[in-house]
Amino acid sequence: MFWYHPSAGRTEMSTASLAVQSRAIACLAIPSLAFACEMAGRPALAGSPVALSDEARARVVEVTPEARQHGVRAGMTLLDAVGLCPMLTVLGPRPALVAGIAEALVEAMGAVSPLVEEAEPGTVFADLRGTEGLYPGLEQLRDAVFAGVPDGLRPQLGVAGHRFTAWVAASRTGPGTLQHVPIEEAAAFLAPRAVSWLPLDPEAVARLRLLGIATCGQFAALPRHAVEAQFGIAGGLAWLAARGEDATPVRPRPWEQERVVEVVEAEPPIVSREATLHALDQMLGRALRQPRAMHRFVRLVRLRAEGERGGLWERHQVLREPLGERTRLWTMVRAAIEGAELPGALTRISLELGGLTAESGRQHSLFDSERTRRREELDEMVRHLKVRFGQSPLARVVEVEPWHRLPERRRALLEYDP
Repeated sequence: MFWYHPSAGRTEMSTASLAVQSRAIACLAIPSLAFACEMAGRPALAGSPVALSDEARARVVEVTPEARQHGVRAGMTLLDAVGLCPMLTVLGPRPALVAGIAEALVEAMGAVSPLVEEAEPGTVFADLRGTEGLYPGLEQLRDAVFAGVPDGLRPQLGVAGHRFTAWVAASRTGPGTLQHVPIEEAAAFLAPRAVSWLPLDPEAVARLRLLGIATCGQFAALPRHAVEAQFGIAGGLAWLAARGEDATPVRPRPWEQERVVEVVEAEPPIVSREATLHALDQMLGRALRQPRAMHRFVRLVRLRAEGERGGLWERHQVLREPLGERTRLWTMVRAAIEGAELPGALTRISLELGGLTAESGRQHSLFDSERTRRREELDEMVRHLKVRFGQSPLARVVEVEPWHRLPERRRALLEYDP
């Protein structure tokens, strides 16, 4: 079997549509986001040996080129690093700062497209289809995205016809620049890249290297059926990616458009758990009174507390059933806070209610068949999982080419989306 995408099989297109497809997806990337955030706030450290430690302040996580010249490497202990480079400046991580800047990057991409996906903190994708009239030139697109990036960071932007190509372009371009890879040049652009760039697990990459396959071009030259026989569906997807034909769409968080957020900035900081609970109680009431949330039910609750020294505590909970009663929501929120290890005095608290739905109950007819009831229960379970994981984890089998000589080509898996 293979994963079928609606655009697969289209081999002819006009010049105009080719131009549109060549800038279908954009990727905004800031490599080593946590380190970049710390360096952005300390411009005086530019050009000096600097290292970022882990949260336990025991080991090195990232280093500047100047520190690397002294032999400092990621993974070594801070004691060893300082021994190699006595003038080394060691910075501690601030998760709250990184989380805030990661959200700012999502908002920067959201300013140019309604379809935005955060693959990981510091890497954000946007579907650009339909935005050609707003940003006819790539320079205009670049300026619009970079305008929303916090000062001091060095963003990199890649634009291509497919997701994987856009990500590689963003990762390979220089800071503060945009790299565009036309769809007809994607395969040649990707060919010299190492196979470690491909969306394969380390074991699969090691097997490829043992076979003498070191680049994406060599991997793309293999027959697809042979790749899928060795590496399964993941291998087939990686094969498409290596050819510049990755059909993976941008998947925005399903609750992103249907959510309400309440934020409290505390000055002076909140130091007691009782005061934290009191603030959240008021925030929950305000959130439920927002027009978007009135007479709606909640599928997801996200809590975030930021400490005075940059610490961060988060709790993300997908509810088993949509809730609309304040008392039941408050019971869940209070239990989460009472059992939490908060990062000291709190300067910022946020509460998000997401996955808003109009569902208020499930009343089955007396004449509903068992098959109908089971289908409704399945649909409800899939909706719950989609909110939790960002996409439906279930697929249905459909016939595509039942006459094909290869069994895996006769049927395809389509995402089950009730």
